[in-house]
Amino acid sequence: MSDWRPSANFSALQLRAQLLRAAREYFAATRVMEVETPTLSAAAVSDVHLASVQAKVCGQQAYLHTSPEYAMKRLLAAGSGDIYQIARVYRDGESGRYHNPEFTMIEWYRLGFDHHQLMDDVEKLLE
Repeated sequence: MSDWRPSANFSALQLRAQLLRAAREYFAATRVMEVETPTLSAAAVSDVHLASVQAKVCGQQAYLHTSPEYAMKRLLAAGSGDIYQIARVYRDGESGRYHNPEFTMIEWYRLGFDHHQLMDDVEKLLE
């Protein structure tokens, strides 16, 4: 019989909630808009080093996204301005002690930032 209890302990869940709240507060304070993009796509990822998780929807082949990058770049191209997303993402073929096929990713884009400004942004987010 399998154990029905969650594998995460409550202190880890509380810490995760605090970190996500702090990330949202940072992005709000720096005027970066939170977005939510579809997790399901008609096409698999084009990166040869990543494997998409397949799904079937209404009899049609579909894929869960490996990253929100593509959909977020479409928003940027449409004029969204600075954006971020805290997304559940899925990668096939990555399972083990340090890899889970489903995980949370924070992805963000800043218009007009060079790599030095982006490194500073990461540092400030992590503070």
